[in-house]
Amino acid sequence: MMIIIALLLIALLLLLVLYAINKHRHNHYVDITHLQSIQLDSGSLFSFFQPHLISMEEVGQRGYSSMLSLTQHMIGIQPICDSVMTLWPPSFDCYNILLPNSLNIPEVILGVPGSVDIKLISLAMYASSRANECAYCTSHCCSFAVRRGVDPSILRNLLAEVSSNKKSNGNEDGSTTSSLSPKESAVIKLAYGLGTVPCSLTAETCNEVTKLFHPSQLEWLVAATSLFGMFNKLMDGLNIPLETSTYQETIDIMDTNYTLGRAAAGMIEGESTAAKAMRQPPPPTDDWTNIIAIMFHGLRPGVMQC
Repeated sequence: MMIIIALLLIALLLLLVLYAINKHRHNHYVDITHLQSIQLDSGSLFSFFQPHLISMEEVGQRGYSSMLSLTQHMIGIQPICDSVMTLWPPSFDCYNILLPNSLNIPEVILGVPGSVDIKLISLAMYASSRANECAYCTSHCCSFAVRRGVDPSILRNLLAEVSSNKKSNGNEDGSTTSSLSPKESAVIKLAYGLGTVPCSLTAETCNEVTKLFHPSQLEWLVAATSLFGMFNKLMDGLNIPLETSTYQETIDIMDTNYTLGRAAAGMIEGESTAAKAMRQPPPPTDDWTNIIAIMFHGLRPGVMQC
């Protein structure tokens, strides 16, 4: 009897996994012909790569379909940068290793005891990208954060929080009017300080985070911050254009000081005025099917190949 019950439970689990995967089976990406037709500054690196871009279909056929699916579940789209990085396979292999491992996926998604709250990881990613002023990564990290359940108002007011923290450092009592939790405020200060060039992280912030987080948790926060510090400079340097759909679903969530800049503006500026004015619903928060899909694709062969 126990064997039958166990088999039924296994069958039920498999059905749930299949349902979750099929629900999110569609692929969302920018068509390669559209990418190659965008008129960009001829001096940009992306314009140099344009004729040689690799379609997402071919990227998947090269053994990266699991990584494409994992990324889509995390930010809602298979990003344009994948078509560029695949031109140099070692680059994409490193990306496959760095992204899930530096973000501690899937443990952080599951909330495994001892791991850092995924919302704090998301805040670190966004604050780092905002400090680096990479429009491409900032929009993607905004999408990632909202999907993981971060309150959009925190993202919208992040720069105000940074400014408030700077002012509070001059107060005798160090008081602030922030509505954030101590951990949220500390993570923003940590990631933003590490993200600026030159580094503006203070000894006070270092002392604060060491009191609030276990060393292993702090390691993951710094890993996420550093990962996107690197991605920010890479994507901005390559002039990767931001996907229109990502722009449309995040522009009203990010702070009013957000600008596309020269790197990410290419695709948006190439669209019609109506397309730029369009808005899409904000990214949906993860449900159980998306969490299962992330686990499935995160554990599939090919995600961390090198």
